[in-house]
Order: sequence, then structure tokens, then C-alpha cells
Amino acid sequence: MNRIINLLLFVIALTLASCARERLYGESGTITTITATMSETPSKTVIQDGTTAVLWEPGDAVNVFYKTTGSKFTSNNTEPVSTADFTGNLSVTGFFTEGFTADTPLWAVYPYRSDATSDGTSVTTTLPAMQVARAGSFAKSTHITLAKSSNSTMGFYNVCGGVRFSLTHENVKEVVFSGRNEEDIAGIVKLSFADGVPIVQAVIEGQKAITVSAPDNGSFEIGKWYFVVALPGNLANGFQMTFNTDTQYATLDSPGSKTIGRGIFGSLTNADKDLVWKDKGGDEPTSNIEFADMAAKYACVEKFDKNGDGEVSIKEAEAATSFSGLFTDWKTVKHFDEIRYFKNVHNLSGVFIGCDKLVSITIPDNITDLGTDAFCGCSSLSSIVLPESISYIGKDSFQGCSSLGSISIPSGVVSIGEYAFDSCSKLATAELPSGLTSISGCAFKDCSSLRSVDIPSSVTSIDYCAFMGCSSLASVNLPLQLTSIGHSAFSNCSSLVSVVLPEILSVIPESCFQDCTALATITLPNSLTSINDNAFAGCCFEENGSALHIPSGVTSIGSHAFEGIRHLILHSTSPISITPDSFAVGYTVLYVPTNLVEMLKVRTTWNKYADRIRPISDYPLSPIPTPGTVGEPVDLGLSVKWASWNIGASAPEDYGSGFAWGETEIDWYYDWKRYKWFDGTGDFNISKLTKYNSSDGKTVLDLEDDAAHTNWGGTWRMPTHAEWMELLTNCSFEPTILNGTTGKMFTGPNGNSIFFPSTVTAWPPSTEMLRGFDIGYYWSSSLGESVSEARYVSFFSNIDYGVDYDYDDPRYYGFLIRPVTK
Repeated sequence: MNRIINLLLFVIALTLASCARERLYGESGTITTITATMSETPSKTVIQDGTTAVLWEPGDAVNVFYKTTGSKFTSNNTEPVSTADFTGNLSVTGFFTEGFTADTPLWAVYPYRSDATSDGTSVTTTLPAMQVARAGSFAKSTHITLAKSSNSTMGFYNVCGGVRFSLTHENVKEVVFSGRNEEDIAGIVKLSFADGVPIVQAVIEGQKAITVSAPDNGSFEIGKWYFVVALPGNLANGFQMTFNTDTQYATLDSPGSKTIGRGIFGSLTNADKDLVWKDKGGDEPTSNIEFADMAAKYACVEKFDKNGDGEVSIKEAEAATSFSGLFTDWKTVKHFDEIRYFKNVHNLSGVFIGCDKLVSITIPDNITDLGTDAFCGCSSLSSIVLPESISYIGKDSFQGCSSLGSISIPSGVVSIGEYAFDSCSKLATAELPSGLTSISGCAFKDCSSLRSVDIPSSVTSIDYCAFMGCSSLASVNLPLQLTSIGHSAFSNCSSLVSVVLPEILSVIPESCFQDCTALATITLPNSLTSINDNAFAGCCFEENGSALHIPSGVTSIGSHAFEGIRHLILHSTSPISITPDSFAVGYTVLYVPTNLVEMLKVRTTWNKYADRIRPISDYPLSPIPTPGTVGEPVDLGLSVKWASWNIGASAPEDYGSGFAWGETEIDWYYDWKRYKWFDGTGDFNISKLTKYNSSDGKTVLDLEDDAAHTNWGGTWRMPTHAEWMELLTNCSFEPTILNGTTGKMFTGPNGNSIFFPSTVTAWPPSTEMLRGFDIGYYWSSSLGESVSEARYVSFFSNIDYGVDYDYDDPRYYGFLIRPVTK
């Protein structure tokens, strides 16, 4: 290899465990249903009729994780119940054949959040600091519960605690709860199990106050119970609760050490009774906004402090109508949860552009438009909650947010602007709303961690480069009403396996699926008329029933449109307009209506493919034979006879064809993901080799995988490493030019000679044999020292270099083969 580079550049025991396990696994290695039970009271999700009965509500959703992979599961119940089935789809393929044990458990967390993650031993999620109350129960999606199980029946345990309170004062719209020692009581948390119960392993991004708003933007009802849901822990100096109306506030201080217990909610009956109510005013300390981030405070004071007291009051915040230029000189801002006080600001255009220290933010519902560049360049932004008030994701809104792992786009959004999520390299999931109609150019370009995307049926257009470079994208559902796809929309999506195109699509634009090297199946609609330049360049469709069918309505195929496909069936009864390089010369076989065969063979642009134009009736064929003829056995006085020329050649001076080690047909592109004995998923590692690997004990190719034997038959086969060594140590060699081909002439002990060309090799990821190099590489049938490599020898025309041997090289390279026989 080096020489080539130098030269060429909480688990629950269940009596029904076995039943659950049988249910857990299917033929596909997926989990589709879990049964969720209440393991404690109170536990998730709603308290019914003022009692302690806590039930699953219709439509509840949870995250279910297997190792680091997670999926959304939604409850099937139509009324509140204590045990509910949740359905979803979660792959457990990696352990399907090994069994499912407590060492590799399932994890689940309520409530579902698109940004929740798991590392296999813990779950990271968020307890929001902004909670919208509901009478008699917890605020929705706040009371976190955690489950861990070795099968699909999962018991959920409380994580949080807090207080419940009732009020006596009318018109209270907001209650703020905090520890008097500034403890973290909400935020992003890492959860695990210890001694069978959940624990908060770490608070990653803490919030020191929880704001509970009255339901429906109204006021709290007198005498009703409401809840503050908080993280468990000790409040060393007690807690404080502030009750706010539009014009007044009152504060309850509860000093002395207090503990928020897991699953425990202390009761504060008539919590505001006998408190002193004060008018809100600029001189009152509590009317000033307490900023968690000094950079955010200084920026806001600079722009919104009207009375010069060095503070921003709630009234001053409410008077603001624009954030324009707010953080221009304060790019170090990390948090700005105080955004909620600026209730008359509606647009975020350019507000956070370049704030590369901003970590997380919750956008209030008074923001109706993100505008352009809202969070562009916020490379540390890992969590954002968008309100339902947003209707449009503007141009460059999240461009370069390289730490953003997931996004849930509000249901009212109808369009995603250009470059909106460009280069969000950690974005793994993007939930698109059902009313979305268009995805603009480069919207998700280079989102290299995006694994799947479900495009709603309402989408009618996907613009240029929309998903270009989404190298982890394995599947995509295109809506039936899609009428337009822009150029390069899915180019370089190298993990994309299958695509079904809508029946009303007429044009596949330039480079639309270029270099989607894993693309194995695609269905082309009958509505199609044009396939433009490079549309499928770099694709081979190896699993598409062995051939790809081009509908009869197609009238033109552009340059390099199908340069990698082996069998192509063209149903048009009239000659299609093509270019001289629409297909791979010497590789693609073209099947056309019988009456067109002879016409196309002599037609300009088609005549280049004459030797591979065949009638449709000839398909299916046996594999296309490798060009060339069977060589003659030459006795050199060694243990085996060597062929007079290479596989794919017809004379000693012909180069022949390049093959990957263990493959029996020539290819047009050399890459691990295309290699026959690699499972083709993700990046290469040895564990993904499906044959000739570390567990099957094979060190030499089976004859069925030996290109010499399968192409020439008889007793022909590839030489072993030992047979190459015999040739190299017992024969003499001389640099020779034979009929214009540079190489080596080997002469055996008995005086007979054979010639090896040494001016060609197939170097990945070349689409053809490279000519003009004074070196030739030849495979042996022997595996290398590493199972990812195989033995080869190399011949140089320069006498100073001679012959090298005993080298290993990656098995997917396309090297020459010289057969031997007895």
C-alpha cells in the first residue's frame, strides 16, 4: 500500500419475559410495539379527577432507544389508561441473531423530544423552564419519567418532583419558582438508573428558575391545583415563588433547607394568601429582568435601558419592537431565555448571526418570523425550541449550526428557505410539518448526519441541492404530488439505498442523484421524458432486479447520466437522443426494441456502444463475459503452468481487465461500499466483511470467487502467494517492450518465457483501468496478513525497481489477474 501511495499519490423482572421477547423481534430485526406501565404513583402523565391516579393520555409519545439509536413511539389508547401500548419503529438488527439481554437494554423517556439522545447507558433530555399550566395536573410534556428494560414491556419511573399550589388572588398570569441559592432546577439533564431508580447523572445546561404560565394565556383559576415540575435535589436556602399579574406582583419566600424529592409534590394551599402585593414599576427590583448571561444583559441594557439605571425592566422589554443589531457587539452570548419578556418583537432576522457561543434557546410564541440569518453561524447551538407561531424558516436561518442535533419544525411552517440548515453537520433528525409545500435550494445541504427524512405529501417542489452531501441519508420518501426536483437535489447522498419517484415527474434534472453510490433500487415513473446530465452518475442500482427500466416516454438522456449501470432496458420505440458518454463504454449493456438494434449500432452517438446493444428479448442474460479469450498454458518448469496472458486479454501484450479480490466480474468503480464481501453500511471496518473475514477461517479464495476459474473454466485459477513466490525466485526477468507494451519477460528454468504487461492498473476510485504508469499489479488468491487486505505482486518496467512481492493491499482495488493451471 505504501509503495502505491508513493507512486500514485432500572430493569424490571417480568413473568411474561419470553412472550415479550418473542413480540420484540420480527424478521426485520425491529421493535414496533412497547407496553408502557406505571411503576410508581404519581408517575406520568395526567392526574385524574384530583386523585393520585396517573394515566397515559391518548397521543402520548416517548423516545425509545437501543444503544445510541432512538425512535418516536406513540400511544394507541383512546382514553386515559394505566398501561398502554406504544407503536413505532426501532431497528435492533445488530443484536437480532445474538438475542436480547439485560446487558443491551432498551431505554425510554417521557415526554418525547426530538433532541433527546442516548449513549446506551444513559438518556439526555430537557425539562423546560417555561411550563404552561393545566388545572389539576402537570403541564404537558414536563413530568419526566424514565424506563429501562430487557424486553418490550417497560416500567416508567419518576424523575422529577416539585410543588403543587392553589391561589386566592384573581388575575395571576404567571408564577416564577426558583431556589434561593440559585440551584439548577430545570434544563438539559443526563439521566440514568442507580439501585433500580432514576437519578440525575448530570445537569448539562441548567436553568435556575421555572416560569409557569396560566392556561390559554389567561389567568389561574382560584382554588384549582396547579403544578411546578422541577428536577430533584436540595434547595439549601429554600425557595421563592413570585406571583405576577399584569400590573402587580407578590413574593413568597420559604427559607431553610428544602428538598425536591423524586416523585414528591409538596402542597401549597392558597399559596398567595396574606402576601403583600406591589405595583410593578421601574424602581422595583423585582420588575427588572434577571439575566442569566451577562453578555445578554449588557446587550439589552445598551439597546433597551431608557431610564439609565443600568437595568432592563419588564416594561422596557415590552416596549421593544425590534432586536435589530442586538448582539452585533456581544457575540459571546451563551443564553437568552429572557427573550420571553420581549413580547412585542416578532422577527429575528440576523439577531444571533455569528453568536458561536449560544448553546440553547426557547423561542416564545410572539415570534412569528425567523427572518433571514437568524441563527447563522451559531456553531455551539445544540438545542432550540420553535413556537407554533412560526410560519416560515428563512434563508440561512440555521446555516452552520454544526452542533444542532435535531429540529422539530412547527406545524404552521409552509416553506423552508435557501440554505436554512446548510452545514448542520450533527443534524440527525428533522421533523417536517404536514403542511409544508416547498423545500428551497440547499436547505439541508451537507447535513452529513441526517439519517432519514419523511417529506410530507403536501410538498410539491424540492429545489436545487436541497439534500446535497447528506452522506448518512439512507432513505427518503418523495410525495406523490411532487412536480419539481432541482438539480443536484440528492447528489453525494452516498448512503441512500432506494428511491421511488412520483408518477407526475417529467424531468430528472442535472446531477440529481450523482454519486449516490449505495443507491440500489429506483422506480422511474412513466411520466418521465428527460434524464439530464449526470443524473445518476456514480450509481449502479445493483439490486434493481439486475436491470433498470427506462420508460417509453423518455426522449433524451444526458451526458454521463448512467455511467455506472450494468444492464439498462430502454422501452422507447424511437431512438432516444443521447450523448457519446451517456453510458459506460465497455460496461453497460443496452437492451432496446428489436427493430432498433441494427439501426442504433450504426447511428451517430449510439455506435460507440454497438457491441453492447441487444434486443430486449435477450434479457435476462447470463453475466456479461469478460472480454478476451482463454490463454494458453505455458510450462516454465514450475509446479504449475502459467497462462500466456491476463484475464480479459487476447494476446500477451494486452492489458486485460481489473478485478477486485474475490469478485468475478469487472467493475467500473472501486470502493469499499461497492465491494462484494462488505456489507456496505457506513465506514469500513473489518467486522463488516461478510466473507474471508476473521471468523470463517478462509485464507485462499474459493473457486466460486476466483475470477480466473469463473471466467476461463477448466482447471484455471488464480495463483496462490506461494506460487507467485516460486515464479519470482526461480525465474529470471528482463524489462521488455512487446508490440508497444512495456513489461517484464519471465524465463523459467526450462527456458520457456511469458510476458507480463506492467503499464496498467485500476486505481480506486477510477472508473476504468489507468494507463501510462510504469507499474502493473497482479492479485494472488491468498488473503493478506490483515483480513481487509489480500496478497499481490507488482512489476515495474524500470530495471532499477524490478519486482516487488509479499505486499498486502485493500481487497476492493481493481488489479490484474494471470491464471495458472496444473
